[in-house]
Amino acid sequence: MKPLAVVLGANSAIAQAIIAHLNRHYQVLAVSRHETMEVPEGVEHVQCDYSESALQSLAEKLQNREEPLTLLFCAVGVLHREGSMPEKKLAELNSEQLTHYFAINSIVPALILKYLIPVMPRSEPAKAIVLSAKIAGISDNRLGGWYGYRASKAALNMLVKTAAVELARSHRKLCLVAMHPGTTDTPLSKPFTRSLPEDKLFTPALTAERLWSVIDALRPEDTGRFVHWDGSDLPW
Repeated sequence: MKPLAVVLGANSAIAQAIIAHLNRHYQVLAVSRHETMEVPEGVEHVQCDYSESALQSLAEKLQNREEPLTLLFCAVGVLHREGSMPEKKLAELNSEQLTHYFAINSIVPALILKYLIPVMPRSEPAKAIVLSAKIAGISDNRLGGWYGYRASKAALNMLVKTAAVELARSHRKLCLVAMHPGTTDTPLSKPFTRSLPEDKLFTPALTAERLWSVIDALRPEDTGRFVHWDGSDLPW
């Protein structure tokens, strides 16, 4: 019996591409806000609005499955939406947009960990991957701009790091990391990649291949890291 992998934010281009790799080694459950979603043969899909009640219900369903949940992949996130782009100046900040950034990029992934980590085994190897962003690194910020996105992803990194410290005591074989996938040609990045050289913009398939190579090599002692797509550590 294959172990279970749950992919959240499964409608994203990176998540869809990583599912193809996970499907070889796991029984995959794809979770998205959409009622329906095309998935590869053998992959299950479930709708979830990522509210606390929905995540609790999802956890209860996972608890009743026979397959052990040994991999979480969280690709939930937002960079822009219609009529709302990343803020370049302080004068562009507003509470509604900042709240939206933190709700999607920080709070939802934290709640996913809250409800789904308890379903994972305490004494067997398991992995939890949360997609972050290189520009979340506070010590690496030399360009400024993108206030809400940077701040919400930096908050996500702190939430992941703090959870990793706690879980090292309760789930000693769990590896929880934040990962930067690289700049990928997706709808999320499309408005910002027109001037990028081709060797700096990756296809979802290439990104997924690189991420899987790193994920597959992760061990419990790697928990709490902020990892680049090439496997190196990124500055906090």
